[in-house]
Amino acid sequence: MGICLYQRFSQAEAALFLHCTIEALTELQKQHKIEYIQVNEDLTEFFGFQLLEYLAQQIQPSNEPPQLNTPDKIICVKEVQRLTDLSRTTIWRLERAGKFPARIPLTGSRIGWRYNDIQEWIKK
Repeated sequence: MGICLYQRFSQAEAALFLHCTIEALTELQKQHKIEYIQVNEDLTEFFGFQLLEYLAQQIQPSNEPPQLNTPDKIICVKEVQRLTDLSRTTIWRLERAGKFPARIPLTGSRIGWRYNDIQEWIKK
């Protein structure tokens, strides 16, 4: 559903947009948690920006770190360095000695490693 900032919405339309009941919307109005326009004694309407402001206030940042453990995720050398705390040269030396997971060629000049391979190497 698209929304214009100065488009006017009835209570039913606003409730539909906010995915709540009209009763819940009325309760939000009584608690002054959402702005509205009192057209007359029996009619209230909402501007689009008022609905968006209310929704924006409800957003809470996620405290969970981003998920990096997908089994087929390929990570770049900088990510490998960050995870292992090793330099590029040390990674190359360990890889040549067979003591580090093998790289995967991505393009002519880009390489990567499987995330799970690096995690297993770190655990050892």
